[in-house]
Amino acid sequence: MDFWTEMQALIPKVDGPQRLNDFRPISLVGSLYKILAKLLANCLRVVMGSVISASQTAFVKGRQILDGILVANEVVDEARKSKKEMLLFKVDFEKAYDSVDWGYLEGVMGRMGFLTLWRK
Repeated sequence: MDFWTEMQALIPKVDGPQRLNDFRPISLVGSLYKILAKLLANCLRVVMGSVISASQTAFVKGRQILDGILVANEVVDEARKSKKEMLLFKVDFEKAYDSVDWGYLEGVMGRMGFLTLWRK
């Protein structure tokens, strides 16, 4: 397998999978790609603090995915104790990556200084 080659494998999520949603796709890529991806991740780690909000609690090293839920729970508890009215709004971002506007994302990355090599 070379740098540009990728193989896809489907891993069953459940016993006796029947539908496509019962599988998890996994990409098998060459080792050069993995090395370059690690280098890019290390470079991005330097600027993460200025790019990602402190309120982003998931998918950032040192932060926990449940932190947002715990904060929301504390706010609800405080509102109940003080008898304040409040409104909660929850958005379901299932398959959020499938709905990314790739043109917009490329534009943002360009304004952030990413070279075209990393945006295509």
